[in-house]
Amino acid sequence: MNKFFIYCLWLIILVLGQFIIMMDAFKPAGRIYQASIIIGNKIYFLGGLNSANIGTNDLFYLDISSPFSSTNLEWTDLTSVAPIPVKSAFSPACVGGNNNSTIYLFEHRLTDNVNSTTLVTFTFDLTSQKWNTLSTSGITPPPRQNMKAVVDMYGKIYINGGYEPYTTFKSNNNTYIFNSLSNSWLNNGPNSPAIRSAYTATVLPNGLIVYIGGIHDFPNGIYPNRSEDYRLVENDMNQISIYNTISGSWASMVATGAIIGTRLSHSAVLSKDGTTIIIYGGGSGNYTVTPEPSLAALDTSVKPYKWSSITFTGTFSPPPLAYHSAQIVENYMIVAFGALFTTNGFNLATGSNENVYILDTSEYEWVTSYDLTKHPSKLSHESQINIPLIAGLSGGLFALIIIAGIIGYIFYKRRYNYIATPGTNTGELNYIATPGTDTGDRCYIATPGTDISDRKYIATPGTDTGDHKYIATPGTDERERERESENLNLN
Repeated sequence: MNKFFIYCLWLIILVLGQFIIMMDAFKPAGRIYQASIIIGNKIYFLGGLNSANIGTNDLFYLDISSPFSSTNLEWTDLTSVAPIPVKSAFSPACVGGNNNSTIYLFEHRLTDNVNSTTLVTFTFDLTSQKWNTLSTSGITPPPRQNMKAVVDMYGKIYINGGYEPYTTFKSNNNTYIFNSLSNSWLNNGPNSPAIRSAYTATVLPNGLIVYIGGIHDFPNGIYPNRSEDYRLVENDMNQISIYNTISGSWASMVATGAIIGTRLSHSAVLSKDGTTIIIYGGGSGNYTVTPEPSLAALDTSVKPYKWSSITFTGTFSPPPLAYHSAQIVENYMIVAFGALFTTNGFNLATGSNENVYILDTSEYEWVTSYDLTKHPSKLSHESQINIPLIAGLSGGLFALIIIAGIIGYIFYKRRYNYIATPGTNTGELNYIATPGTDTGDRCYIATPGTDISDRKYIATPGTDTGDHKYIATPGTDERERERESENLNLN
């Protein structure tokens, strides 16, 4: 068979194999109310409600140690080897333990079908890649949902508020403290000044935890009948609750500055300067309205704290989102998943977001490139083509196959056109060709009667050349290594 054809076929199979692997790569489905945390150089995502409004036991991560594009992410799925013990959503996760190498997930169920009378603590060890139902000491809090968990520099995890998930659905203002170094619940802290669920909690370097937004309760503290018309009671965004982890005390502050619309199920991250809290998204008006502004910053370096409305740039901004998550790495805020907004509000039935968006907080520009080694390049809308992954891969592979074919053809031409001028040294491949033919940079011995290699090709006219039986009769074209016996008696 033609060697060039075999070479090209092998190369095409190799490239198509890579294509299949890439197309089979894990891509998480859209979801809402998942938990997310950063540990080392990875953002871990846990659970979340799927499009059927059912919690999942998914566990996967995004590697943030090297540059990537939000239009072509490489995810790593751990669900097959380490699924969360229960279908999880609305549950906070936090890093803790010795060396910050353990994920703590606080759930209200022991299993998918068994509700718990107390908060259940599951741990995931990053080294062993195993989940464990943790046995804790101290007084375990009652079950809660839709609250946040944050950790201080001493391994203490703080949980505040949330709502009772079984009967009353009533929101609370209790403070619970968990020591992740001793796996013990400490004496409860004092109640916060405001009742909150679906809020954000951000730890400042000075040990203060800043609580923003959310809802403070359902009307009359009782979850109404589904058929009734009701609205969630949202907290004023200027009413800031602050917990001091050093003194164990609460304080309230009325923020100044720009008018920031009330919201819940939004996100908040602490910028690189350690004083600016950046909030994004959320819903208001019983999730029927997108709050304005969508992006805002709270300056905690001044007293009282001061709000600013952020005008962002970039053509890659996310659609209005709620129930999403956000993490920050240096100047990059990474927003993931969440519910999309339609004319009827934030409704999971219309589909959840499966994309990731990147905000360069140094200039408040939505970008597609994440690169800690340099400032993200400012790509125009025309130069950054945002098309489905399969189209991009197909085009690239098609071009690669064409290039490979050209290279293979050149290789073929150079390999099979060799000088067989008598007396010429042909190197180690020792192919015999028509005398006078140009072989490129590889020249072979064709001196009649000369043994030209360990392959024992004999160029003596009419001579048997061994098991290959190549004949170098002057004037014979040997490119296909065909056995020439015309006019020769080899027996």
